[in-house]
Amino acid sequence: MLRGKCKVTPKSDKAKDIFANYLNSKSLVYIEHKRADRWFFSAIDNVDFWFWVDYPHDNNWDYHEIN
Repeated sequence: MLRGKCKVTPKSDKAKDIFANYLNSKSLVYIEHKRADRWFFSAIDNVDFWFWVDYPHDNNWDYHEIN
């Protein structure tokens, strides 16, 4: 199965901690699921770690889908 990808950038301290510790400071993530109010992502190096962003605007992350 081919999953979509997204580029994320942390804005808050909590997001910066997740970015460093779980995403290995890599901004590319997999899009696992999209809902009307949230998008769910997994880390490229650690696909068991999922996190979400509020759609369309999130206070912790900037993100855009890669086509």
